[in-house]
Amino acid sequence: MSKIVRLVLLFLAALSAPVQAETYALKAVTLRALPFGAAKAVDGVDSVDANQSLVALESKPGWVRARMGVDVMGWLPADVVSQRWIKVWKRERKLFLMNGDNVERSFRVALGSQNPTGQKVKRGDDATPEGRFFIAERDESPEPGRYGARSMRLSYPSAADARRGLRDHLIDKSTYLAIVRAVAAGEVPPQHTALGGSIRIHGGGSRRDWTLGCIALDDEDAIALFAQAPKGTRVDVYASAEDEARQGQAGFLATTILAAAKQQMQNPALYTVAAMNVIAMGFPDGDIPVDQAVCTDIVVRALRGAGIDLQAWVFEDRTLHPERYPNRRQAPSTSIDHRRVGNLVALLRRHAVAGAFATATDLAPGDVVVFDTGIANGSPFDHIGIVDDQKDGDGHWQAINIWTVGRRTSSMALLGKSYPTVAAWFRLGHPLAYR
Repeated sequence: MSKIVRLVLLFLAALSAPVQAETYALKAVTLRALPFGAAKAVDGVDSVDANQSLVALESKPGWVRARMGVDVMGWLPADVVSQRWIKVWKRERKLFLMNGDNVERSFRVALGSQNPTGQKVKRGDDATPEGRFFIAERDESPEPGRYGARSMRLSYPSAADARRGLRDHLIDKSTYLAIVRAVAAGEVPPQHTALGGSIRIHGGGSRRDWTLGCIALDDEDAIALFAQAPKGTRVDVYASAEDEARQGQAGFLATTILAAAKQQMQNPALYTVAAMNVIAMGFPDGDIPVDQAVCTDIVVRALRGAGIDLQAWVFEDRTLHPERYPNRRQAPSTSIDHRRVGNLVALLRRHAVAGAFATATDLAPGDVVVFDTGIANGSPFDHIGIVDDQKDGDGHWQAINIWTVGRRTSSMALLGKSYPTVAAWFRLGHPLAYR
């Protein structure tokens, strides 16, 4: 296959990748039990974060009933739910206005003059950030010599950027949390930090790379895009068409999670009594000694191998939404919260793209699976692992886990048996939703 043909196929695949066709919330909004009247919490959940992916179930005039994650459902005003979004391919210098899977318009863009294809790391590097953002601020009359006819500020730095900045000592924890809170609320995150800011889609011309990391359009294109992109519009920025095609492959994230789980069996950890305790650790990307584990550590390490930091994700979600968690009256802890099965269930039920409770139907390799082992702890969620791609003698998928004290990480025949029973399972979707 020639290089040109391969590029064309990647281009077409990325344009039609169905995994990107998501409905999402344009702003943080309350879930309602009914489409009219006063707001009422649904099953202890009272809000959807800005840019949260949703599945539309039904509609009434002015309202949409939607599902968040696996089973959290409620009514939202129709004008805050959207299928229109923007994607950018940096290497190809292309921007697409999308409606679901369909390209409505495509535009040529210019990027940074000094670092057009690099990933943004800090202030002054002239790079355009990659990842999932939203339009946090719109300006119909910006400085014409700087931003052209229209300006749309993106929600950079994202929560993922804030985690990286905290890890690399570019920002402190209070700044990190301010960024996380602003992004969840659909507002402009702090702009004057070492991570940089003021990343925009704006006018001014696209014939040559000339910006400081922004995405520049010709003025007439900026005006046209501005008219179709309200505040809150999702913006996914990729390194290239090939990057989008790679991340958008069916099962990409599950395959990556499974590979990271299998890797742990090469040097299996030991389930120890010491590992059952609260152990102080770094944040983000913290861990207990790698030669030890309890069941949750296997899942945390598998998802971290796929670029998803459950330690940070649970901490952020518990900070923003303590009412969602079984230990809601306790202050969030970066040393233990992500190591509790119930907390992982509370998180994943709202962010997985597929899953179920009390059934093993439709499980697939790379899924997170939760078991009820009969421990009298007031919850059916007391063990967790990753579904393996190996089957047992009965034809059931096995589960990569660490079973109990004295055992090591291994793949075991736990599914399809009378004991233990499957309490829940979860499947993650597109990587940009979690990084």
